Amino acid sequence: MKKILTIAAREYRAMVGTRGFLISVIMMPVLMLGSLFAMELMKQVSETKDRRIAVIDHSGFLFGELASAAKKRNQLVDQAANSINPVDSRSEIPGVIPERFLLEKIEITPITDDVRISLSERVLQQQLYAFIEIPSDILATGMASDNKVMFYSQDSSLSLARKWVADTLSNTVQKQREIDSGISADILRQIKETGQRVPVIGQGLITRNPQGQIETAAEKEIMEAVFLPLGIMMLMFMVIFMASQPMLESVLEEKSQRIAEVLLGSANPFQVMMGKLIGTVGGSLTIFAIYLIGGYSLAAYRGWTDIVPLGLIPWFLLFQVAGVFFYASIFLAVGASVSQLKEAQSMLLPVWMMLMLPLFIWFVIVQDPLSQLSVLISLFPPATPTTMMLRMATGQAIPLWQPILGLVLTTLTTLMMVVLAGRIFRVGILWQGKTPKLGELLKWAVVGN
Repeated sequence: MKKILTIAAREYRAMVGTRGFLISVIMMPVLMLGSLFAMELMKQVSETKDRRIAVIDHSGFLFGELASAAKKRNQLVDQAANSINPVDSRSEIPGVIPERFLLEKIEITPITDDVRISLSERVLQQQLYAFIEIPSDILATGMASDNKVMFYSQDSSLSLARKWVADTLSNTVQKQREIDSGISADILRQIKETGQRVPVIGQGLITRNPQGQIETAAEKEIMEAVFLPLGIMMLMFMVIFMASQPMLESVLEEKSQRIAEVLLGSANPFQVMMGKLIGTVGGSLTIFAIYLIGGYSLAAYRGWTDIVPLGLIPWFLLFQVAGVFFYASIFLAVGASVSQLKEAQSMLLPVWMMLMLPLFIWFVIVQDPLSQLSVLISLFPPATPTTMMLRMATGQAIPLWQPILGLVLTTLTTLMMVVLAGRIFRVGILWQGKTPKLGELLKWAVVGN
């Protein structure tokens, strides 16, 4: 253990004690995203979602109109799903992701805060997607500006359903006002001047605090709803990248300069490898601490501390350590197997694809972090650290078993990868001559020689 810690300390100093490390820490946050083309592809293959929405209709008229419009829209969605050319068919459907809207009328009276809390709990349990409340005098031409349709969901700021409700109600109310007005030109002009759209206000869910008081979560701003999860995912990506990439270069340098042979004269291959991995994890924690302190200081300066998800830090650290161990061990094994950097680049292409997978589809996941696609990708161990943090940072109620299962799967996969990488490292660190083929690497990993 003393030898492992000595090597770890040396590796840590070599990683963070250079000018290149400082430059990397500064430059990595401006990493450009190359995911726009993937978003369009994911729209074409995205799954159809059933959105169950409860409607509290105080007007007694608009639920039927909404239900009729939802039925027509659902028919379009089904036609698109069964179409030979779904891309062209989906262009007729409002919204990006094909969604069926299943409306449920709430007959309970009177509508109290307890009823709203009960509906909020059904949303959290995924029995409902959202619930809306339509005021009784919405059809009046002189409707008060503070008497608006309320749309309650976990993602009201990004919800396509909210936009559909607003558009449908606006058209329906406008037509009904024209009918009620007797088609008078003066009244029609007055209606148009006062605005035709029905305001649908997005809200978070309703809860009761420990003191028994009713609280309504504020709607998230678009910047917070979209770019906060993206920033947390990018932080995880940068930490893993900045910690793993130097491992490859370090092993290559030691191998080419025969330093590895000197190290192996004082410690066995397992001690050398574990020392390097532990030092790399220590470096990654330093990177995270720098970005955490800097990010929180900026948030405090701008008054944004209320949106900083401090509760995610323990999860972030656990997934970070597992992710760094996983990818650093792969980079270490590849570095020990080759003699030149260009030989390593072709071998690492599949590894980079696994690491960057969430970057290509992040917006699809942010739009619907509870979808089957989002869950499956977040439980794919090479992509789990970045994808799971992206989902959890959206603020939606991710079932606890999913991050726990993701962490368990990632840990088990990491342990297996460290063992296999250790076997490759033991043989490859002293390997000279031609680059081993994939079959030889698999043989080293399985039998250890």
